[in-house]
Amino acid sequence: MKANTGLPRTPLALAVMNLLMEQPMHPYEMKSKMKERGHDQVVKIKGGSIYDTVERLEQGGFIKSQETSREGRRPERTVYAITEAGREEIKDWLRELVSDPVHEYPQFAAALAFVGGLAKEEVVRLLQLRTVGLEARIAAVGTQLKTLTTDLRLPRLFVLEGEYGLAMDRAELEWVRGTIREIQAGKLWITHDQMRAYQESVEAAKGGEVG
Repeated sequence: MKANTGLPRTPLALAVMNLLMEQPMHPYEMKSKMKERGHDQVVKIKGGSIYDTVERLEQGGFIKSQETSREGRRPERTVYAITEAGREEIKDWLRELVSDPVHEYPQFAAALAFVGGLAKEEVVRLLQLRTVGLEARIAAVGTQLKTLTTDLRLPRLFVLEGEYGLAMDRAELEWVRGTIREIQAGKLWITHDQMRAYQESVEAAKGGEVG
């Protein structure tokens, strides 16, 4: 079947198609493997979202149903396989994702752009709360990775996204701690009067350029 719609470029579609690159399987098995490998740390796996994604991929000609089976009283399960068109499409997409750095507009960075709207003491308190959350997540992910690779002997190649997330969290934790220290030391924060004075100087400079 020739693809007639564009590939849905979502993390879940990426996960589904890569699992089908390994072997044909039904959506329930896909969901189980994602959880086993810790993919739910980087891919949102909701109740019917896998089935919706599978349906869109099949409509686009990227995957195709192979067979439908039933075990006992369990609902029927349809096994899907990736098509040649899907295999080429996912490889091209993966090459792009791995090689091209893309700015993803994270929420925390957006908040930092406007954090001057809060009082200095509150910002320090909120950042301290963030360090607590980051420390807890780092500990939890570290434990999960150890369980997957050491206890369950999952190949490390399957947990690279977890290692990357852990490295990013550790880097963010270090940065937040340093920022807190700078604010508390008076090296970073400026008052609203200083903000206004800066903005006035910018406007004055613009006026001079126009004149």
